[in-house]
Amino acid sequence: MRTNTLSKPKRARIISVLAVSLGLAGAGLALGTPAQASTLYSCTVTPLKPIFSHFNTSGVKVLDYRITASCTSSRSLYIQQQRWEDDSWPNGDDYLGGTDFSRYLSAGTSTTIHNYRTLVDGELGYEEVYQKVRFKVGSGGVWSGYTGWQNSAVLSISN
Repeated sequence: MRTNTLSKPKRARIISVLAVSLGLAGAGLALGTPAQASTLYSCTVTPLKPIFSHFNTSGVKVLDYRITASCTSSRSLYIQQQRWEDDSWPNGDDYLGGTDFSRYLSAGTSTTIHNYRTLVDGELGYEEVYQKVRFKVGSGGVWSGYTGWQNSAVLSISN
């Protein structure tokens, strides 16, 4: 019968390699998670979780799709927002609409953009809504490219 012939130092090295490998694999998964904010050329834009705002005159729920933006240097921002309804597999998410915003922020300032939209009744039960934003930064007539899309958290709300 064969017994374990690995010395203690050799086993320790193997365990260390496995731990590092598993740690790197976990880091890759964490890096694949969408970020909540994006920063580019001293400006940060964050899509916030939609919130219930009020009922309109027809009794339909109105949501506020909020976006915060701040810049440490004076910059112009061009922000693209898309609103979505989250659906589980095999159905794809439903596109609810998009809006573009232009803002100028002085150095060290921030703002919250409010976009009020009626709740779309697209299915039985609850609606799961979120937003995606991306932006580009301008200064002195020169504009950056767009950031990647950033997702907000999902709001689950009855229709």
